[in-house]
Amino acid sequence: MTGYSDAVNDLVALHEQRKPFEDLEGAIVRLALERPGELHDDAVDALRYLVRFAKMHLVRNERGEDINLSDRLRPVARRIRERLSPPILDAKDLWLAMREAPALIQEVREQRTRIVQNTALDPESLHAEVCTRQLVVACSGGGGSGYGYAGAWTLLHRRGLQPELIAGTSIGALMGLFRARRRVYDGIPLVEASKRLSWDTVFRVLDMDSRYGIPATLRLYLRSAIGSLFQTPEGQPLTFQDLEIPLLVVTTGIGIEAFKHDMKFYEHFMDDAIKPGMRMGAGRVRQFMQIATIFRDFMSTPDALREVVFGQDPATYAADILDAAGFSASIPGFIHYDVLRDDRRMKALLDDLYARYGITRLSEGGLVNNLPARPAWNEVQNGRIGRRNPFVLALDCFAPRLLGNPVFYGIQQVVRPNVQRNLPYANLYFPMKKVLSPLNLVPELPDVTNAMRWTMEELATEMPFIERMCNPIAGLPG
Repeated sequence: MTGYSDAVNDLVALHEQRKPFEDLEGAIVRLALERPGELHDDAVDALRYLVRFAKMHLVRNERGEDINLSDRLRPVARRIRERLSPPILDAKDLWLAMREAPALIQEVREQRTRIVQNTALDPESLHAEVCTRQLVVACSGGGGSGYGYAGAWTLLHRRGLQPELIAGTSIGALMGLFRARRRVYDGIPLVEASKRLSWDTVFRVLDMDSRYGIPATLRLYLRSAIGSLFQTPEGQPLTFQDLEIPLLVVTTGIGIEAFKHDMKFYEHFMDDAIKPGMRMGAGRVRQFMQIATIFRDFMSTPDALREVVFGQDPATYAADILDAAGFSASIPGFIHYDVLRDDRRMKALLDDLYARYGITRLSEGGLVNNLPARPAWNEVQNGRIGRRNPFVLALDCFAPRLLGNPVFYGIQQVVRPNVQRNLPYANLYFPMKKVLSPLNLVPELPDVTNAMRWTMEELATEMPFIERMCNPIAGLPG
């Protein structure tokens, strides 16, 4: 585990080095949008080029080799930060920043020439690393509140913005499946799924064994409900390596020492609140608040919880995506997901995963990370998509609100610390305000349509910033 720890520490240090330049570029674009025409677009792009150039570390050349520029760029990066931060972040004046730009531009041009002449990095790859950004989307968990994510996929597609990587927890993972399956967005499978979903097709209340998940009153049956939508042309279940857009699914691996009760306690925790074939009635919803106590029980032993990210660990590339999403969406005491079918390949994969992570069960990803911006950013820096200049859009359907529903506020507060640890990795954090109830787990199509519309209307206000940040910039001539 030493190598793993060293790699994590390296990524933390890298993020700390790059974050000031991320903040600088975001501030430049915000100022340019607030004062259109005050500074010519070419001048704005020149400032952005400087801060993007300064934050480069590993850059992949045309032969697929990663060239480390960190040491070469450290002096010029320091000068760019020292000279541009005061006028941009303090004075909020792009004109003042441009007064500092000519000398910095000349220095960057000279450094760029030396890099091309003295390293194996070709001009085209250097230009692509600086002048393009990769849209990465992280989606939080939050039950039925997350159906609005489909509106985000639709709006981004209409604006010509293509996600290069998606990360999700719980409902964020489930909705991510629909986007990651094809590079060209197709909303029809989600509409088809909405027509198929019903309380009885997705959930069942019955006694069954558990092997990999934590028992609960409701049993989640994703495969029977929507499995046919996630198959290869040969009829095999889709795995992570079959997806056209890389997808990360966050789950929580739980060690035996985290359990404060025996398995029967979790299996029957919600029996009084849910009856076969019934939704949760208004008089039973308050029992849902008690799930927060289970969350706190597990989180009181943090060393026994492991962040297990399917699609990030190469050993999980061959995992069925529906199984990973099912574990991520399971909720201790409420929703149980498991792999009990006769599938020796998937069981062997899980057995190996459990042994390597030292866990006994998989469950709700929100216990360790309900908004996986950090895993998404880390995966990009590890070279998963080639370039390392992501714009991370973090969509949060489960953000606590002062006037929100008290039934869910307890759980929102429990997971909030791990959400906040991810926020520095997001270039834009977008808490969704108008959402379906988290307990509306199998909404009808009109509800899904409304949720999509609400998200599209809210996110539209941020689209000028997202588009400006993600669209290519001009390079420095010379």
